[in-house]
Amino acid sequence: MTLTWRTVSRDDVPAVVAFTNLVGERDGTGAVTTQESTAEMFQAPHFDPSTDTVSAWDGADLVALGSTFCRDTLVDGRAMASVDGAVHPDHREQGIGSELLTRLEARAAELAGERHPGEQLRLRTSGGLPDSSGQRLLEDRGYAPDNYFITMQVPLADWVDPGGESVAVGLDRALQEEVRDAHNDAFRDHRNFSPISAEMWEHWGKSSTMRPEQSRLVVEGERVLAYAVAAENEPGVSHVELVGTRREARGRGLARQVLLGSLRAAREAGCRISELEVDSTSPTGADRLYVAVGYEPVRVISRYVRDVAPGGPHLS
Repeated sequence: MTLTWRTVSRDDVPAVVAFTNLVGERDGTGAVTTQESTAEMFQAPHFDPSTDTVSAWDGADLVALGSTFCRDTLVDGRAMASVDGAVHPDHREQGIGSELLTRLEARAAELAGERHPGEQLRLRTSGGLPDSSGQRLLEDRGYAPDNYFITMQVPLADWVDPGGESVAVGLDRALQEEVRDAHNDAFRDHRNFSPISAEMWEHWGKSSTMRPEQSRLVVEGERVLAYAVAAENEPGVSHVELVGTRREARGRGLARQVLLGSLRAAREAGCRISELEVDSTSPTGADRLYVAVGYEPVRVISRYVRDVAPGGPHLS
């Protein structure tokens, strides 16, 4: 098989969507996308598909796809870049994944050198489910597991609402910037976190998948104290993208209120599932709260890292 390696363009959106959804289904990772949200990704700030994507084609068939993104700010004193990709399940064990990773790493090093000259680079990527072929490749290439994201779900038809009044309200778009400020405050003590810029937040907030009516806030005056921001990446699945409480307001049960409000709103909207992810290294013990309101774990996705010396792809 002779492959054509190139970046992707807007004309490739249908193929990218089909590829992403097939890989997510076959690998059991839950990854899913739509044509509209994929096209929106191509317009994300500081991401250029003409340089920051890699794909391999066998004629008209897309057999490998990946992208890289470098954060604008240092994280724990390092540049941080994601290198995410996959090979079509029918074309694995042929060295395609290794070549894809090599190309993504090279572009990530270029981006880090441009944005953070002379700084050490940490590459970060998904290892997928336990014992996946992706994990084996990453470990062969010097990556190591860093943390795990636990996907938790509530089947809304069977969910028993514990009741109780709530002061949580829906997401008013006029409060978007205040929600960003609350999120940056809530997560500033978490590993691998860097503040979300106003530019990135504005782009994300306009996404076709966002569901303000399924989101909930606790607001005092004009200050957002707690938030649960929901999206619907897959029809019928309300995905709580972000949930948190300002540090000053912790211990008041506000996260529980916004989660319960979001669950109720998702069920009223006709969704069949509410889901979210929790970082296994979260310092707040959020998983206990999620279980308490009805969420149960359904899968665990690993995150792997590799540290790279400035100016090159070699292990430091």
